[in-house]
Amino acid sequence: MSMHYGRKELERVLRLGAPLVMLDFLDVDKEAGRASGVKVSSIGESHFAGHFPGQPVLPGVLQTAGMVQASQVLFNEMFPGEDDIVLLGLKRVKFRSPVMPGMMLSVECELKGENEDGTVEFMVKNTCDDGKLASSGSVILGRRAGWHEPYDTTGSNPVSESVASAGSFLDSAAIMNILPHRYPFLFLDRSYGLDNPAHVVGFKNVAGSEMFVAATEHAEFMGYLQIEAGAQLGCAALLNQPAMQGKLGFFMSIDEAVFHRPVLAGSRIWMVVSCEQKGTFGIATGKFYVGSELVTEAQIKFAIVDKTN
Repeated sequence: MSMHYGRKELERVLRLGAPLVMLDFLDVDKEAGRASGVKVSSIGESHFAGHFPGQPVLPGVLQTAGMVQASQVLFNEMFPGEDDIVLLGLKRVKFRSPVMPGMMLSVECELKGENEDGTVEFMVKNTCDDGKLASSGSVILGRRAGWHEPYDTTGSNPVSESVASAGSFLDSAAIMNILPHRYPFLFLDRSYGLDNPAHVVGFKNVAGSEMFVAATEHAEFMGYLQIEAGAQLGCAALLNQPAMQGKLGFFMSIDEAVFHRPVLAGSRIWMVVSCEQKGTFGIATGKFYVGSELVTEAQIKFAIVDKTN
């Protein structure tokens, strides 16, 4: 017998609110280790105002959010417990077809296996109502006691130290001259060294009043949104090169991401990203810090395409 989760039940179990819940309903069959649900895409959703305005596309990381959330609900049914269900990793997440307003996504989640370290892996696919596969990937979850307990966010880290003497930077207004992203989907406050894609640094201040942070129980900047911030930094570094004028970057994949600690309101997340261009693709590897703590590591790819008028 499957269990049906409507929107309000999903918010309760996930401890999330709008606009971050990326499922409208989910049916869970814990005996089969599967869950299936739906996410409809509407132009009235807030993220479209800032993600490629004028050419709205459902952000890949929000498709990833739906993958994670479906996995968390299935995990909660199959592996009950008291500790927090935590996103610990992503693997081979690929964005294959664009999702536009007016489309409907079918979400299919399946238990892939239990790992020796106690983590659990799920395989998730998002399919558009035209039959095209929109995205897919593996989600790694685990339960962790005290995951959201405070830690030192004031200590120095090698990223901030590397730009301590830098006399120039680009603020968010200048970054918007390079990237099409706007509020509420611009996740960079400052960047340093965009002239050298091999080593670019940036940070985001995590404010509790931001809608995507306020939507979480613990006022958290979720891991999949951290990946978006790093992608924006790496993409800005490549698009800032003279040969890249008139280009756009589209997220293609999260090859791998590991999440070590949460990023909570009131902290500053520093990102150091190394980018290289291979033909029409960009590859970026990043490490993210809060204080002296390494919180996230990721490798991603994005496509570089011509702007269309």
